[in-house]
Amino acid sequence: KKFKDVDKVLSLLRIKNPLNHPELTRYDIIESSEEDIECYKIDDLNIPEKLKKILKERYNTLLPVQTLAIKAGLLEGKDLLIVSATSSGKTLIGEIAGIKNLLEGKGKMIYLTPLIALANQKYFEFKEKYNFKVSLRVGFGRIGKKLDVDRDINADIIVGTYEGIDYLIRTNKLKDVGTVVVDEIHSLNMPERGARLDGLIGRLRYLFNAQMIYLSATIGNPKELAKRLNANLVLYNKRPVPLERHIIFCKNEFHKLSIIREIVKREWNNISKYGYRGQSLIFTFSRKRAEYIARSLKAKGIKAEFYHGGMDYFRRRRVEEDFLNQKIQCVVTTAALSAGVDFPASTVILESLAMGGDWLSPSDFQQMCGRAGRKGMHELGKVYLLVEIGKKYHAKMQETEDEVAVKLLNAEPEKIDVEYSEDEEEEQILATVSAGVNNIYDIDRVPYLGRSHHLNAILNNLKSYGMINLEGKEVKLTKYGRAVAISFLYPKVAEKIKEAIKKEKELIKLIKEIYPFENVYLSQNLQKSLSKILKINVPSRFFDALEVIKEALKKVEDKKLKDILTMIIIEFEHNPEEKIIEELINLRSLGKTPGQIAKYLYENYKILTYAGDIHYYLEQLLNILDAVERIALIYNKRYANKVKELKDKIENKSVS
Repeated sequence: KKFKDVDKVLSLLRIKNPLNHPELTRYDIIESSEEDIECYKIDDLNIPEKLKKILKERYNTLLPVQTLAIKAGLLEGKDLLIVSATSSGKTLIGEIAGIKNLLEGKGKMIYLTPLIALANQKYFEFKEKYNFKVSLRVGFGRIGKKLDVDRDINADIIVGTYEGIDYLIRTNKLKDVGTVVVDEIHSLNMPERGARLDGLIGRLRYLFNAQMIYLSATIGNPKELAKRLNANLVLYNKRPVPLERHIIFCKNEFHKLSIIREIVKREWNNISKYGYRGQSLIFTFSRKRAEYIARSLKAKGIKAEFYHGGMDYFRRRRVEEDFLNQKIQCVVTTAALSAGVDFPASTVILESLAMGGDWLSPSDFQQMCGRAGRKGMHELGKVYLLVEIGKKYHAKMQETEDEVAVKLLNAEPEKIDVEYSEDEEEEQILATVSAGVNNIYDIDRVPYLGRSHHLNAILNNLKSYGMINLEGKEVKLTKYGRAVAISFLYPKVAEKIKEAIKKEKELIKLIKEIYPFENVYLSQNLQKSLSKILKINVPSRFFDALEVIKEALKKVEDKKLKDILTMIIIEFEHNPEEKIIEELINLRSLGKTPGQIAKYLYENYKILTYAGDIHYYLEQLLNILDAVERIALIYNKRYANKVKELKDKIENKSVS
């Protein structure tokens, strides 16, 4: 029964501990079923004996979705779109195709993932599992300790992020591809990144006669997408483990954290028939929040760790291994990592239904729910939505969290619908030219899903920027065009950078314009003090609060608080965004780690930053400076030298 009973909802709001009343909190149960398909045995498959031997070390019989893939032409080289629940066995379908094609001499296997964390996991998994040369192609960290991995582009199996593999294509380095596995194909719906994935898939389909295997747990229009990808559809919507979905209404922050602690403890004390303790995966809306919740839980004796994209590889790996080895009770992560988190949790807790500044999409929500319960480890998966009635995370949100909760619980998977903006189409056409497709007729034949502009108009734009030359039907890439293509820049953004380089704009000002550091906050104590004095809700974001601080200075009587506010105004009254960037770079050049930088900013300016945000920002800033340097080498070599000096400061190679 669902929440149509008013008495039930009122009871939920009144009870002291809702976890003692699962009959009230339970929204629904999604049953499991795998009995409707007679599954193939490994011995009966028409695959090389070497592959049979590898598979039989772990399995004797295929799972239902794998059997359906065989029936759909997997072993005959057919392109397939696999839509099936999380942990139902999709990944092995791609592996069977890739290893079979490798053994038969049909070319290397490319395994594509949206996130570095997931690519790292797959790289080590494949290295351990298969006796083939495996390499990793992702944006490697340049801040902190370096990861020792194989990056050979001639490896038999290359695991990479979408951008990591597309870079090899845009630089004409990727050869002899026999199989491409695209994990999380629903990422086509992501803003900006979706167009890049679509362009990458189009180039792979055009340049190589490879078998394409697309994987997803959540697609609303699978038949339509399969047809557009010219792939056979394998649709299997049964869960391997039943899933209970619960909704709990929380009164406030304290109540929410108390409920999380209780869920985590109860799960940990529950041992499955397979011998595994229950572990929890907690999703929240930001890195800052993930770290705060993990620390709060630790302070109450819970073995908790945070996990997000701002951590270096070694720390993330340690958390993954500790979770797999059941050394920790829970992991707190961001909603943004829902597609890349492979923690075998019995329970998923959605501490918030927001991601960044927006409500979760149905696809993101279903990804998170799908992480609860693992076949062979748990008899049951559970999802808890912790909801504050009337909650909005900012004024622009039209719906409240309780309204969003019911909508998400009833939502169908989102349809995949890719349509390029002009910026996106310019980038993708330029990337295709950079990949060696230089005839107008051939460019038009690359099978993108999202093209929406006339090719001639896009080519004329690129020509006007000086990125290509047109000679009849031939399209010639200029040095500038190549620099832009391999930097993954929108051409119009590259034009702004080129103009700044020619005018020798100060580097800090250019950085502020194209990539400011925004994750700067008032300390909680300072925010509360100001809110009390001014009788308003003072923004937590530092740059938003600066004007309020100036206003507050006139009303503050406490000398200590007045001194702090005066110091902040003196330091940050003029160009505060530039001041913060300069501080980050200068402190980094002195050998400070992101954690030490965050500590310095708090101790000296009473402003709050998080090591994870600083780490991520500096990594991305280096990538942007690479792009600026490439363009500057063409138009202003002196400026390029300044960029290199700044990069060296940030990398500070003496810092481990």
